[in-house]
Amino acid sequence: MEIGIPEMQKNPEKNFTTVEVDPVTGEYYVTIPEWILNDFGWYEGTEVNMEVEGDCIVITEVKRD
Repeated sequence: MEIGIPEMQKNPEKNFTTVEVDPVTGEYYVTIPEWILNDFGWYEGTEVNMEVEGDCIVITEVKRD
């Protein structure tokens, strides 16, 4: 039996996530797919900014000098 590492799906036709609630804090959150983190070089602790533009949410990395 061969065990391999599953391939990450990059931009699959249907890439949906759901809004969830942390049962301890009551805060809402969404999970960012791993392929997006890899594409942007983000990791746990990366600081991001979220802005609403029309009916979209734009997430960008906060660059500190």
